Amino acid sequence: MSHNRTIQADKSSVRDASCLEVWPKTAETYSQLISNQSQDSHYLRLRGLKPNLLRMIGDCSEKRLLDIGCSNGWLLDEVKPCEGYSCDIVGQPDIQSKWKFQVQDIRSLSYLDNFFDVTVASLVLIWFEELDLAIKQMYRVTKPGGKAVIAMVHPYFYRVGNADDNSNFLISKDLSKPFKIQNLKIGGVAGPLTYFYRPFTDYLNTCIRTGFRINQVLDWFIDMEDYAQNTKNGMNSNITRSGKVPMYSFIECLKE
Repeated sequence: MSHNRTIQADKSSVRDASCLEVWPKTAETYSQLISNQSQDSHYLRLRGLKPNLLRMIGDCSEKRLLDIGCSNGWLLDEVKPCEGYSCDIVGQPDIQSKWKFQVQDIRSLSYLDNFFDVTVASLVLIWFEELDLAIKQMYRVTKPGGKAVIAMVHPYFYRVGNADDNSNFLISKDLSKPFKIQNLKIGGVAGPLTYFYRPFTDYLNTCIRTGFRINQVLDWFIDMEDYAQNTKNGMNSNITRSGKVPMYSFIECLKE
């Protein structure tokens, strides 16, 4: 069976109508949070996501890179690959034309097999149930000798409990099992979306079963002193932040 026929079959079965309906407005709201710095989203991208992604991706000056869930293309603007491709589940009118944007779903990518030196999925895999489909697609389009880089909000960040005055949380869910959080808002503002919780080992084991070799895993914790000094109006967030559990996790997967 050709990949094209497989992709078309997957598309009809995995797209979530509710997500597609709410995501354009959510993406717009999130971009505004980044640009106007009214909440702490800009800080988290600047201090947490950007430096760790750039470090894990490495030099791409002679490589072809795909940014999945690219938003406005901020990562490609930083990485500056030799040839940059980008996709998102909704249109991104502000992205530069040189980054070859298409509307695509990570669970059913239409790119050729073994096409990219580097594939990146930043804050993407937590918004749907079919993790195995997404990882298989990243593996398929990545060249042998290439890498896939995954960034996510660490599963333990969503402790789903209320914090006390010292940012201590009561765990109210069994974190050893997958579950959904309905009506979640990014930064407490952008949404509502459905967050699919799964133990962190599920991500690692899915990558390994697919054929990737895990090269490195990094956790990023919020430095609460730096956070208080550098977020607008101090600790300005609709979500209680904590430096006691990792905020973001990063996985570098090699295709051999």
